[in-house]
Amino acid sequence: MNEKRINSSTALGLQLARVAKEAGLVLLIGLNIFLLLAILSYDPKDPGWSHMGYQGTASNLTGVTGAWIADVAVSLLGVGAYLLPFMFIWPAVRFLRQRRAGLLDAIPFIMLRLSGAILLMIGLSALASMHLSNGSLNYPFTAGGLIGQALSDLSVAWLSIVGSSVVHWTLLLFGLTLYAEVSWKTALESCGGAMLRGWEFIIERLSRRKTESFDEVAEEGEGDEPLFKKSYSHSERPQSVRPQEQQRPAVQPSRADARAEATIRQRTQPLAGEQPVHRERVEPSFSLEGLSARDSQADEVVTDVPGARKAAEIEEPDVPQAAEAAAPRPVVQPEPAPETKPAEPLSEPQPQPESAEEMPPWEAPAQPSPAADQQAGASRKGVKIVPLSESHKPLVDDEPPGNQPSGTTSRKAPPVLPSLDLLDPPELQSDHGYTEEELEDFSRLLEAKLKDFGVVAEVVEVNPGPVITRFEIQPAPGVKASKISNLARDLARSMAVAAVRVVEVIPGKSVIGIEIPNSTRQTVRLSEVLNAKPYLEASSRLTLALGNDIAGNPVVANLAKMPHLLVAGTTGSGKSVGVNAMLLSLLFKATPDEVRLMLVDPKMLELSIYDGIPHLLTPVITDMKEAAGGLRWCVAEMERRYRLMAKMGVRNIAGFNEKLAKAQERGEPLRDPLWNPQEQGLDPSEPAPFLETLPYIVVVVDEFADMMMMVGKKVEELIARIAQKARAAGIHLILATQRPSVDVITGLIKANVPTRIAFQVSSKIDSRTILDQSGAENLLGYGDMLYLPAGTSLPNRVHGAFVSDDEVHRTVEAWKAMGEPVYIDEILSEPGGDGAGGSGNLFDDEADPLYDEAVAFVTETRKASISSVQRKLKIGYNRAARMIESMEAAGVISEAGSNGQREVLAPPPPRD
Repeated sequence: MNEKRINSSTALGLQLARVAKEAGLVLLIGLNIFLLLAILSYDPKDPGWSHMGYQGTASNLTGVTGAWIADVAVSLLGVGAYLLPFMFIWPAVRFLRQRRAGLLDAIPFIMLRLSGAILLMIGLSALASMHLSNGSLNYPFTAGGLIGQALSDLSVAWLSIVGSSVVHWTLLLFGLTLYAEVSWKTALESCGGAMLRGWEFIIERLSRRKTESFDEVAEEGEGDEPLFKKSYSHSERPQSVRPQEQQRPAVQPSRADARAEATIRQRTQPLAGEQPVHRERVEPSFSLEGLSARDSQADEVVTDVPGARKAAEIEEPDVPQAAEAAAPRPVVQPEPAPETKPAEPLSEPQPQPESAEEMPPWEAPAQPSPAADQQAGASRKGVKIVPLSESHKPLVDDEPPGNQPSGTTSRKAPPVLPSLDLLDPPELQSDHGYTEEELEDFSRLLEAKLKDFGVVAEVVEVNPGPVITRFEIQPAPGVKASKISNLARDLARSMAVAAVRVVEVIPGKSVIGIEIPNSTRQTVRLSEVLNAKPYLEASSRLTLALGNDIAGNPVVANLAKMPHLLVAGTTGSGKSVGVNAMLLSLLFKATPDEVRLMLVDPKMLELSIYDGIPHLLTPVITDMKEAAGGLRWCVAEMERRYRLMAKMGVRNIAGFNEKLAKAQERGEPLRDPLWNPQEQGLDPSEPAPFLETLPYIVVVVDEFADMMMMVGKKVEELIARIAQKARAAGIHLILATQRPSVDVITGLIKANVPTRIAFQVSSKIDSRTILDQSGAENLLGYGDMLYLPAGTSLPNRVHGAFVSDDEVHRTVEAWKAMGEPVYIDEILSEPGGDGAGGSGNLFDDEADPLYDEAVAFVTETRKASISSVQRKLKIGYNRAARMIESMEAAGVISEAGSNGQREVLAPPPPRD
């Protein structure tokens, strides 16, 4: 019973609402008819609000009341008063047609329409008051009424007549849009469609008339192979196919056409001296489906294409299916093909076109990739999203094959190296940080924040990467890149990210890059870089694996081309992990016969794990005085190698090893040309030993600042000598420090070590010290670095490869199982060898036969330096250094000061 009562009450309510709506409509229609009659029969002589009539009765059809109402409307709105009746009747009819709408639902509907009606009448009245004369209308005031006159006077005073007209027309159209729900887009499309249909109808009628004229001419003449056929095929362009004409068969030339062509040829023979004019039978077809600006631009007339008509008839595409499967594309001219050339098989792979304009229309559309979907979605919103893997070239720094030591590559059997399976596999991560919507929001947010700081710029491209996302912005004319660079910290704060790095110069582009870290950062494993093609195919034994660039491509570098490397970064920035990754990349690339290592570890923690591998020249050095001796040995070895290469007539270590390898292949091994048995205390008749290939020597210093503090100026001089001359000798330096200050990385060292890597630092000053430019202070840490190759001023951002302690232990144990190290004891012993690099006997303090001559030279010249003693006595560096230290121990000279100078204390010896 309750449900029946509820249903009956609901039905009764709906019926009452319907009756009320219809009754209201009837009442409104009556009132509007009354108002329409009153305004249409308006007479200025009738009595009204603006004046008193001259006659007692009104001539208005609705009497005195209607005369008053019409006078008020005309006085206020002018010509806009004639729209009043329609303003009320049109919304009422529209609301009545919506049967399901209730009375309460009509309130927003009526308010919107009422606002549009008011704006429409106000705009019309203001325009009428400005541009219409009241002389013929004979209204009480102006043609726009009092309201129009007030608005026109106010707007003209501020905006002039032209500006006021634009504003009032805008107001009128805006009101019309709200009132009548006018869709200007639909209206324009309808007008354009009507124009196209009319044009198509005219072209079709003209084509029919031309066809009929051809048929009439064809009945008059005869001929066999007319010239007109060739001209027609050359001049006609391939046409796009309308959907309703797809199944229409291609029209073949008939005998009637041949006769017509022969007749035309006969008629044009007298005009032999003139250029023949060939007619074109153009049958354009238009379709509203897929119509776009790109179609109109690409649809150009193509002439003088041999075989174009035949190609269009044979390879005509299926237009509707192509339009459904892919986006609209312009009609592209097919490649001309001779009649005797067979068709290529469909299974043959076709090159992918670079853009939609180059894609042939008959090719099947390829399946869109996720990157393409992301780019297409962003292009609809105004931002072009290009994955960095597509727009960024891999950074590979490898030495040319001609500079590689062929002695190591001409082995009959490949070198035995540990397997890369000792390293942990890379982590599978598919999330690259931000979604397409987030990238779009970030683009708009970045533009807004830059505008807040007074920089007008537009995001033109977004390059999402595995660790960071680069936003390429186009600043407004006159905006300096330095102004945006100074806003890096403010942008990071306003966008709620850890750090923002500004790339002022992007090679090949006129934009500025802003790099923002991703919400999810991927971990780059060393195995991922070592298993990559650039590392596996690198021919240099000094290939270093650094990590991945911002696009996820592996970055490898050749230490032989650097030729020395300077690494700096604060504690926890990933500097030590980066050095370990470089060492492991050397251990997985070269044998002990090819590369030897000298490791200096003042902290006794980072590099001591490598103690015992066969690549070491000496045990891991932890004493800084021994480190200075090791650098002296490197200088002596460099001098010995240079003398040896000079005797052999080669320019570098690669040429030396190549010459030895060729001699060994011929069965004629070479002997040491520097052999001096007398210095060794051997029999002069002893034959010289055979030469062996020279290995590369890599000196790695984990904490360079501690060595500078302990030893001072001596180390700087030794490093400068090695950096200046040791490249051709195959000796290379890797210097790492966590304190990149000017007293550690001096100008002399920076000038001779052009290749640098900067991890995260604490300030711009430290970044400028290591890179000569800022940027390293905005890095993310944990392996994020800036790699500055030699010969360029633009650093490359690299995400360093991570290597764990377990991976290092497994690799070291694998090498220990392959062999024992062969140490050179002279490196850690007291310096004092001869000029041949320390290969002679070691002398005591007073046992050197040239010691007295050196003391006499120092005391007479009052100059105590290793280089002066070396030049005077023509001896090696180690021997001269030993003499200077002996003089210091004997009290002849003082200790070296802070500037490296020594004071001569002893007087010169008496002369006979």
